[in-house]
Amino acid sequence: MSNCEPHPSGKDPTDPAERMLGAARKLILQNGARRLSLTDVAALAGVSRPTVYRYFPSKEELIDALGKREYRRFNSTMDKALSGTTGVGRLEAAIDVVVAFLKDQPPRGLVDLEPGFTQDQMAQVLPMMTEALAAALDECCSDDSCTLASPPRELAGAIARIALSHYIFPDDDDTAALCQIRAAAGLPLHKASHRRGQRQLRGRQTS
Repeated sequence: MSNCEPHPSGKDPTDPAERMLGAARKLILQNGARRLSLTDVAALAGVSRPTVYRYFPSKEELIDALGKREYRRFNSTMDKALSGTTGVGRLEAAIDVVVAFLKDQPPRGLVDLEPGFTQDQMAQVLPMMTEALAAALDECCSDDSCTLASPPRELAGAIARIALSHYIFPDDDDTAALCQIRAAAGLPLHKASHRRGQRQLRGRQTS
């Protein structure tokens, strides 16, 4: 494993490691992970090939670093979203982070381009998301005003798996993931989802 970790925020454009990670992500989305080369990463990031090897001695370590950056970003976003929240509000904030993270993932076409790579990435994301959610739900349990539909870890696992299933098998309704996750958590439908569902119901009744 490389000793040179990317900038913790993942947002510093002057950080060579961050530029290389950004370049690698772009190339993977374009061509898939199998065709990723450190030479192409160096060219796109505007650094020399020896510089890439100094930070990431192999393609595998570069891809691993991409996963770690996502892990830090997810946890940082979750911490910020949960700050100052309690009870049901904390649960809703955690779910919103998961849905936003899902929408920010690479296009669905990458699944067809690199099914093995996508499966490996999802296998890493599942425990990451589950652990973060379990920690948030444990906090919810400490508030008497919040009653979870299931024990924290089981509910966290269910939410994570629903979210990832919507990445692999997307729904035509862009609110479906949020609606189903809220249902699993025992929460009422989101207002936008509820209004959309009512319109669809009226449409079936008048057809």
